[in-house]
Amino acid sequence: MFQNLIIANELTLDKFLKELKYDLYLTKPQINHMKNIVKSMFINGYAGKINDVSKFLSSKHRTSITRFLSNSSWDESLIFNSLKNKIIDLIWSRSKQTNKPIYVIIDDTISEKTKPSSKALNPIEKCFFHNSHLKRKTVYGHQVVLALLSCDGLVLPYAIEIYDKNNMSKIAIASNIIKSLPNPVNKGYVLCDSWYSCKEIFNASSESGYTYIGAIKTNRVIYPKGHERLGAKLNRYACSLDKEVFDLVTVKDKQYYIYNYVGKLNDMKKVSIILSYPKDSFHEDGCLKSFISLDTSLSSLDILNQYIDRWIIEPFFRDCKRNLGLNGYQVRSQKSIIRYLIIMLISYTYSKLCSGVAFNFNTGFKRMQNNLRKIQVINIYNAAIKGEPINKIFETLKIA
Repeated sequence: MFQNLIIANELTLDKFLKELKYDLYLTKPQINHMKNIVKSMFINGYAGKINDVSKFLSSKHRTSITRFLSNSSWDESLIFNSLKNKIIDLIWSRSKQTNKPIYVIIDDTISEKTKPSSKALNPIEKCFFHNSHLKRKTVYGHQVVLALLSCDGLVLPYAIEIYDKNNMSKIAIASNIIKSLPNPVNKGYVLCDSWYSCKEIFNASSESGYTYIGAIKTNRVIYPKGHERLGAKLNRYACSLDKEVFDLVTVKDKQYYIYNYVGKLNDMKKVSIILSYPKDSFHEDGCLKSFISLDTSLSSLDILNQYIDRWIIEPFFRDCKRNLGLNGYQVRSQKSIIRYLIIMLISYTYSKLCSGVAFNFNTGFKRMQNNLRKIQVINIYNAAIKGEPINKIFETLKIA
């Protein structure tokens, strides 16, 4: 059974890192630094600062931990590839045993930073101004593109990359992520929002054996009957349709009027596009939503129900920002940032696998917190029965 691959009660952090073969790539002091950073992410009050690691867990000064991230001689690509291979093994094994499809969910988020003054000597590298859809304004910080892999309730992070406007577009980053994946063992779907619904992503998905399903902007041009020569924008075409040609359907306990267009898009010769209005907002301005599938054999409801799985990436961003320091990290160099993000994904994956068969981040997170508290109590107890002085016992508050 798949559950036998993960024995939650025995999955210590040491064992998990050994399964990832990190003892081949890191020295013992480097592994200890990594373990301390991972464990610190499960301590109440952790905000992503290196000082939090030395304050709670390590007898080393914070500068020693900073050097581990910025200057220590280890290859972060080997570390990340080992984690990726582990995640692929788990997701593909899940798909083989359940015959369920594999989902590749790609999206981006902003880790907001304080804009440095013009006199700042060491500003954080790779920071730019980005448009925040959440805040509806331009903010300063890192925009990261991330991919999750999902199958039958098991959701794990696969890739993360900082978006550098001067180097590579987000579309190119997402395309490379998709191309790096093996073919799905059953069906596979790439799920994205409207930003990524373009020819390059369509082609990358098809070449890698995946069906693309995503949102699509309502100003895109289609070529329905009567508009074969010049085409028509989706929003204008939708307004020209009578309610009678729409179907009333229920998706996640909400009702929508939907219409399925199958035909040409500028980027593709034949696609399926769903035009959707909430039941009580038919033909109202700003209420039209549209979704695209490269598989025209899928029904309208299938497309909508598959697309809903894309939203599992939002809780991932929330958990990483709230608990693992995605918004608060204060390392400055590009190498340090990349290494920190990789360790963050290691912590997230470890938390998921520690949760048992539920694969729930919060369950695993609380279990790790409880384990760390138990270790702290044991350390205090052992120091007390040895008759250690009180100041020595206070040292045991740092978890070994």
